[in-house]
Amino acid sequence: MDREREYLVATPFKKRDKKVLKISDFVFAISLDLKWGPPEKVRALLQEAADAGIVRIEGDYVHAAFDEGEAEVPVGFVPSKDEDFFDKGVRLIVSATGMGRKEVISMVNERQDSLQGLVSLDAATLLVAREMGIDVRDLALEAYQRLVEEGRRG
Repeated sequence: MDREREYLVATPFKKRDKKVLKISDFVFAISLDLKWGPPEKVRALLQEAADAGIVRIEGDYVHAAFDEGEAEVPVGFVPSKDEDFFDKGVRLIVSATGMGRKEVISMVNERQDSLQGLVSLDAATLLVAREMGIDVRDLALEAYQRLVEEGRRG
């Protein structure tokens, strides 16, 4: 997990000066208090952090698994708005299914391989999500708009 995500995860704990938070409080802090992303994206971030060992989820609670000294969030930290399409798709699948990020990425790679590389990784991500019954309309529209823009430039 990159430094920015570590800061993001540490911020709710730092703001409340606690090592344990209710999951709902964690999501509320990032999504509604700080306005850093929609709740489903925050839940996916939380799952990624748990997979990376930064936090531990036990029931309805999330425990910081980092030392106070390790989690020095820079004053005025705000996450960047850029997120690549593949990451958006993976987050969508993680948040909708509760699967781990690594497992989702593996599924996407397998799906792309099964199509003999005829589709991009982004397209394979959309296919996996759709095959799992996840609504991909917003991401599909974004992908289409990107293709149109690339066509105009190329």
